[in-house]
Amino acid sequence: MDYQEFYDQLKTGKFQKLYLFEGEEEYGKESALQALRRGLLKGPMALMNESVLTNPPDSELIAVCETLPIMEERRLVIVRDSQHLLGKAKAGADSQSEEEPEDEAPARRGDQLTPYMDRLPDSVCLVFFVRGKANGARRLYKKIREKGSIVSFDQLDQERLIKWIAREFKAEGLRIERRTAEQLVFACGRELMSLKQEVAKLAAYAQGRQTVTAQDIDAIATKNIEYRVFDLSDKVAAGQAGQALPLMHEMLKGGEQRLMLLALLQRHYRQLLLTRLMTQQRLPQADIASGLGVPPFVVRRLAQSAQAYQVQELQKAYQLCIRQEYLVKSGQIAEEGSLEQLILALLNIRMEKEARRHA
Repeated sequence: MDYQEFYDQLKTGKFQKLYLFEGEEEYGKESALQALRRGLLKGPMALMNESVLTNPPDSELIAVCETLPIMEERRLVIVRDSQHLLGKAKAGADSQSEEEPEDEAPARRGDQLTPYMDRLPDSVCLVFFVRGKANGARRLYKKIREKGSIVSFDQLDQERLIKWIAREFKAEGLRIERRTAEQLVFACGRELMSLKQEVAKLAAYAQGRQTVTAQDIDAIATKNIEYRVFDLSDKVAAGQAGQALPLMHEMLKGGEQRLMLLALLQRHYRQLLLTRLMTQQRLPQADIASGLGVPPFVVRRLAQSAQAYQVQELQKAYQLCIRQEYLVKSGQIAEEGSLEQLILALLNIRMEKEARRHA
């Protein structure tokens, strides 16, 4: 089931006795675990009826599950990163081999836990919590799917993410327009834990106002590398060497690698070129977004930036990016100074355009 089905179940007050929480959205998993804890443990002995274990021995976990709750109907037992649900790389050298025969009895393989799931008492709610995705080939995974529920916490799609951001700001007494929320996602990424921190920063920054603005994001949000590359290329397109070069040096001082920035610039100018071509064909923004695999907000930014160039200029800029990355990777030029050379060459396209205009 997905997380929404899980929350729908919680609203009915129905709790299963066996869960697996898996998926890439760590904040979503932690939030769901908190919701389960609040719904299940309400009495004065709540703390006494909760156990949190990290990759425990089978015998220890079974003993905890067999312990009766105190003044509650059920105990909550949380198991983090069980070796029975991870692959070899995560579980370590002692983990079970996935190549062992499926028909071999788990007990003979030293696995007491999988058969125990058949007799898990009704007085316990057992939650296996895995960072990232669990290994679906493991016996315990298949047993949980048979006897309980596997709850997947994948990253939210764009629509759900925008609604989530709006709810978070509403809880802070603030509004945010859809376009501004899209800018926040573009600037800071899709990971909910990071976005939660950015919402808190923006709420404090916008204190005394009713609405969070795009200017607030530019002023206070911690931007990801792709957003900063966007800013860099915008300044290059505008011929703002006095702002573009310091921004480039700031990114390098911040630990970004020249080769990675060369690759990001190449991708960005490819997107600019394709956006310019599709815009000339009068394609709808939704079609452009689908073709590029980016959200509509990014298409609007790309279209705005691409207007500063002719198609031929974007083709030249894209070729410069391809060539510079190739020269570095082939060892024909040193990585040191390669990004600076490319930025100056891209700025020169703008300077040549201005010279032609005033000739």
